[in-house]
Amino acid sequence: MAAAPWSGPDGADSPPELSVVIPTRNESANVAALLGRLQAALAAVSHELVIVDDSDDDTPQALARADSPGLRLHHRDPDQRAGGLSTAVVGGLSLARGRYVVVMDADLQHPPELVPTLLAAVRGGCDVAVASRYMRGGSGTGLDGKGRRMVSRVAGRVARTLFAEARASTDPLSGFFCCRRDLIQGLELRPVGFKILLELLVCSPPLRVTDVALRFQPRAAGQSKASLHQGRLFLRHLSSLIRDVPGSARRWKFSAVGLVGLGLFAAILAVGADVLGWAPLAAWVLAFAVSIGFTFLANRRLTFADMRRDRDREWTRYPINAALTGLLQLVVFVVLLATGWSVLVVGALAAVVGMIGNGALNQRLVERRSRSVLTLPRRAGGAPLGVGAGPSPATPSVQLARIALDELLAIARAEDGALLRVHGPTAAPLLADLGWRDRSMTGSLPVPQDLLERVVALQRAAVWTEAPSSRPQARSSIAVHSVLIVPLARARGSDLVVGLTRNAPHPFDGADLAAVLAAVEHRRAALTPPGWSEAGSAPLALGWLRPRPGARGHTRDDRGPGTMPLP
Repeated sequence: MAAAPWSGPDGADSPPELSVVIPTRNESANVAALLGRLQAALAAVSHELVIVDDSDDDTPQALARADSPGLRLHHRDPDQRAGGLSTAVVGGLSLARGRYVVVMDADLQHPPELVPTLLAAVRGGCDVAVASRYMRGGSGTGLDGKGRRMVSRVAGRVARTLFAEARASTDPLSGFFCCRRDLIQGLELRPVGFKILLELLVCSPPLRVTDVALRFQPRAAGQSKASLHQGRLFLRHLSSLIRDVPGSARRWKFSAVGLVGLGLFAAILAVGADVLGWAPLAAWVLAFAVSIGFTFLANRRLTFADMRRDRDREWTRYPINAALTGLLQLVVFVVLLATGWSVLVVGALAAVVGMIGNGALNQRLVERRSRSVLTLPRRAGGAPLGVGAGPSPATPSVQLARIALDELLAIARAEDGALLRVHGPTAAPLLADLGWRDRSMTGSLPVPQDLLERVVALQRAAVWTEAPSSRPQARSSIAVHSVLIVPLARARGSDLVVGLTRNAPHPFDGADLAAVLAAVEHRRAALTPPGWSEAGSAPLALGWLRPRPGARGHTRDDRGPGTMPLP
């Protein structure tokens, strides 16, 4: 059963102010009371009720009998229920049309009378209002038994301990919250289980969160959905957030890497000094070199994966801090050797001092919020991309076309799933001139025609990213469709555009485009005289399209140059 559109009081198909998203599963005994209480609580608010139902009982019929104004019911067949409550909530959020969105349960443990209070908090300026059981005035006594209450508290504390973002709320695992709809638009939520709020807190940019006291009610009827399976899903969700969100749980990743590095240091020091009989200082040098190399690479890969770009000045401080702590460790090691203690004990104490110093120097880095990672592969040794081979066409315009194609083709070969396309009326003859016989490289590009026209008219390169993923995605596992678009020199008297498409977790951005253009310029300068032009041709313009005034940005990262906002 598909969701019906919401109609305003005058019958017009106008969006409401508030959408209440409610996942249901076998709640036929509760939905009539739930809808009645919601209608009474929201009598002064234009609203819709978006119910995503996974029931096998007569819940859909009970909802139909309620005949509640503004009700939109989407009943999912069994083969559509993968992911359970989490995908039901995400599906409901995608159907919501209100300016604000409330997520709540259908079992009446979340009192509908609290919805206006949550809405007022978001209207007042916060990003998310959370109905919290664990702030002053709240209560979780509605949970069945002391065991469930204890598990709930422990799970919340684990989440707040692991993720700094979760500490914005006293109840980050609450299933009852309100937020602006534009906050979640473009974010691809991938919760495991039903902890949508935790996913939102960790995967969004920094949020202003307000807690509202919730007195969690006993279940009115039906059976609780809590089970050991839900507990396993929660653990999988935590693991997913740690693994797939670069920069999340940074403190714990940093600590884990440091402990492994300490163990590696101690093992090498013991083998060198006690087994092989090396001089203590020689054993220390080898142990330190190996351990610092490991911790640097591991932290770069895990702890600081979201800030490891060369242009990030804060990341460049990490190796400097590592060198300073290494010097401190050496001084402590040399001083303690004079005490006559064993080399292993002295080395371990020096390493601990070094770890403490390293943590203190890098505290600001470790506490920083996570952000998206966008990278472009480089060839080993730092060589420019796209050093082409094959015949060199005679005309400079075709030479320039080959340079641009070489650069993008090199990226396509390095990127799993990247595809190269040449768009234009003379694409096939140009590829023949360049010695390519693969006609699969010709074809249209999956970007708006308006963008292609501007690229050709201005002879400026651009990056296009699909609109549904225009918000920065924290999860590294989210696939985003993006296209690098480069205008070729007007070879063979025709305007041609080459595009590299990629559907991957890290879309192309302005820095990627700048790297390609810089490599093209480097090779163009070696092949053509400065300021060269030929009749009917123009060299590739080394720049990219800038936002038009008032344009809405369909970009992966609004901070990076080279992104192409679309109208």
